[in-house]
Formats: sequence, C-alpha cells, structure tokens
Amino acid sequence: MSYDAIICGAGEGGLFTAAILAKQGLKTLVLEKKSPIGGRAMCIEYQPGYIVDYGIHSIRYGKKGIIPTIFQKDLGIKLELIDYGHGKLFQKGEWVRMPTGIKDFMTTNLLTDVERETFIPLFMDIIKLKIEDFLDVSIAAYFKDKIQGENPWNLIRLLAAALMVTPEIERASMGELIYGLKEVISAGKGATYPRGGWKGIFDKLIDIISENGEIRNNTAVNKVLISNKKAEGVLLEDGTKISSDLVVVAMPAQQIFSVLPESEFPTSFTSYCKNLIPSSGISIDLGLKEKASEDNGLIAVDDPMCLAAFTSNIDPSTAPENEQLFTFLQHVPNEVAMNNKIAKQLLDNMEQLMNQMYPGIKQKIKWKRTLIIPVMDGAVNYIGQTRDKRPPVKSDIIMGLYFSGDTYNGPGLGGDIAPSSARLCAHTILNDLNKIKTTTK
Repeated sequence: MSYDAIICGAGEGGLFTAAILAKQGLKTLVLEKKSPIGGRAMCIEYQPGYIVDYGIHSIRYGKKGIIPTIFQKDLGIKLELIDYGHGKLFQKGEWVRMPTGIKDFMTTNLLTDVERETFIPLFMDIIKLKIEDFLDVSIAAYFKDKIQGENPWNLIRLLAAALMVTPEIERASMGELIYGLKEVISAGKGATYPRGGWKGIFDKLIDIISENGEIRNNTAVNKVLISNKKAEGVLLEDGTKISSDLVVVAMPAQQIFSVLPESEFPTSFTSYCKNLIPSSGISIDLGLKEKASEDNGLIAVDDPMCLAAFTSNIDPSTAPENEQLFTFLQHVPNEVAMNNKIAKQLLDNMEQLMNQMYPGIKQKIKWKRTLIIPVMDGAVNYIGQTRDKRPPVKSDIIMGLYFSGDTYNGPGLGGDIAPSSARLCAHTILNDLNKIKTTTK
C-alpha cells in the first residue's frame, strides 16, 4: 500500500502537518510508536472526569496565535478560546497582581515609581528593535547596562519564563524575546486556553486526518527507506514496508538518526541535531475533592520561578463538578531534570511551596501526579538555537524528506515552535508539489 505522504510521529508537529496535507487532498499516513498521540502536549483522562495536560499548555496571543491561525486558515475551523482571568504572582510570601498584558506592565506595582520611569521607556524602545539583529545577543547581556536593581531583573526573568519557557536570561536570545513582545502587543493579550483542553484540539486534527488518511499508534518506524538520495517510504519494526516518495520525520532532531542513516548527512548537521538543548521541568498535578481557590488566571512564583493554574476554573470540563484540577510547573535546566535525586528534592520543595500558597490544599487532595520532564520543548530559545540556526523543514540532502516539530525552523517561542514548524513544513511540501505539477505539464 502506498501513500502520498507518510508522517513519522504524532506529536504536534506531525499531527498539524498531516492535517494540513490531508485537508489539501493528500492521502496521509501518520505513524506513532506510542499509544497516546500528542507527544509532549498529550492530553489524557488521567482519572475519571479529569482531563490532564502534560504540564501547562496555553495558546499564546489568542486568536492571532499560530494554532488558531492554522485551524482557521488551513483547516477551515474556528477554534473556541477561553480568556484567562487576572494573573497572580506569589512573591516573598505575599500575593500581588501579575502583569499579563502591556498595560499591566506599564502600571505594575512590581516596580517602584523610580524604576518604572526608567523601565517603561526602555520597554517601548525594545519593541521597535529588529528581531534578527539580536538573535545572537542574550537577554542578560542586552539589559546589563540598562537596568539596575532586583525588581526590574525579576520582571525580565518573569517575562522570559512566561513567553520563552525559560528564566535563564543569561542563555536565552534577546531577539526571540523581542519577537514575543511584538506578538503580545499585536494580539493585545499573552495567552488563552482552548475550550475542552488540548484533547479537543487533537480530536479535531484526528477527524481531519481520518477524512483522507489514517493514524496508526503503537506502530514504530524502524527506518526511512532511502535510495539514490530519494525517500521511498518507511520500514516498520515488524518488517512491513510502506511506500511513499514523501516522508516527514516529525521527531525531535536529537532522535532522528534512530530512523535515518547518519552517513547520508554532514557531520556538522548530525552534531548540531544531537546537541540541541531542550527546555525541561518538573510538574505536579492535583485532583482536588473540593475547591481550594477561585483563581482563574495564570499563577506565577518568582523564587523559584514557577507557573501554575487551576485549569478547571478556566475550563470546568477538565474536572468533575465541584472538584478541581490544579497544575504546578517549574522550569529547570536540563541537567537538573536528568538528575533524579535533585529533581525529586525540588518536587518536595514545590509541594511545600504549594501548601504555603494555598493553606489547607493538602487536605483536599484526591489524587496526585508528579512528573520529571527532561524534554518540554525540544529546543529552548537559547543563543545558537534560534529560528535561523535550527535545522530547516526540508532536507537539502535527501529528496522528498522533510522535518516537522519544535526542533526545526519556524518562528515561535516554547510550545508555538512545533505548530509553526508544521505549518511551514506542510506549505513547503505543497509548494514543491505544485512546482512538480507545473514543470510536468
């Protein structure tokens, strides 16, 4: 059996690419080695009535974000979004309002009047800068001689954590932060949540793909078949060969040589792919037998830098009636996530912090899930891993081979990189197919 396109991997990159291609009439096959789809954005019913994400997944920039754009422009579906309520910041044992939009940053009491007089003009200058001029400049280096005092630096770290999924401003790209700030200003908001959670998003993608193809989970690809520098299909682990002259490897770049021969690619390419640094984290999900809070916005902690949300206060469908779902996430360096002893100690510290934030929450716990997440996003927006440095979505070595996911080219921050890359990949494929049709007429 042959297909117009084979997608190896059913994470965000693979599913969005497949849906766009299937919508355009390509017979598309998605192969996923695991049972659940969605990759690191998987959404499951973890306990009866509780729809749980793998960490916290928001949709940046509301209806102007990349995911709503794909649904509306490429798939013909209007995605229903829910606005977050007012954000809160737990700082030095006290609650303060967390700035979540440009106006909030202009008036936030996280800065003194004197600090605000310096910071706001600087902030306004930042959004006039060209993204590409600062991709190789760290956030810390850019602000080194421009701001002083603990408060402004904390605010910068909070911005980086919220937009870029990293508080490590010594390594994160200033150009990418500029991009994020420009997008927030254009959209008028920082983040929203999809009604029905991410399960609703994936259900829609499955329906579209199924109209002109199929998804096979529990089906591992052994290798991509290549002959004379051309993709010819895939070989499954059970020995089955499936033919296609168009193959999309929608796997993290660090893993692609499990299905592709290294010998076909330059050493510089293989080395770069293997050494991309992901964002990492630790997370706690709580199912609460009764409500612990009415908070319906994003929640942040400044030390250690954490993000949290009562998801069921934002979308009641994610938990049983009169019960509550709470998620707490801390970004950590990859080397910390890979050290099980340190990561477990940090999880214990998070639980203590959570009890300090919400006294009595411990007594309301119905179930608890703790996660150590070595990879949240496949490539964090560090210098050297910016959009202009990551591998392209089209191989210049193997004809008919493409890539999709959050380790490849495509504008975006954090969880936006995968769908952005997927859209770029799908449109590149469609353009290439149109060129072939034009030259053969």
